[in-house]
Amino acid sequence: LYAQIFSTPEILPSVLGAQCIQHVGRLSLNYAQIVRHVCHVRSQVREIKYCVTHAIASPEAIADRHIVELTLHDGRTAALEVLCYMRLAQGRIAELFESSQVLRGDEALGVLATAVE
Repeated sequence: LYAQIFSTPEILPSVLGAQCIQHVGRLSLNYAQIVRHVCHVRSQVREIKYCVTHAIASPEAIADRHIVELTLHDGRTAALEVLCYMRLAQGRIAELFESSQVLRGDEALGVLATAVE
């Protein structure tokens, strides 16, 4: 799902509820900001890979730990660990809570986890 969202952001309306909120640290992004975030990351990244290492799901929620490996157009790289909890409603993501940290590579790339521009 993560790779599909970043490779084809046109699917966002079928994945996210119209009132979806993404909480990352002290920030909260609304639906429009989430879309801007996805588009911004796509514009900065030459290659992005995801590996879900742990996941659990119920009809109302999904929780996972995933590793994101990024390569920017300028050649900088980083691997980020992301802990994610998604609350589901009506078959779409209604709310996300994420916490991330840079595991290796360029620490400055950790800001991409919340960047909208």
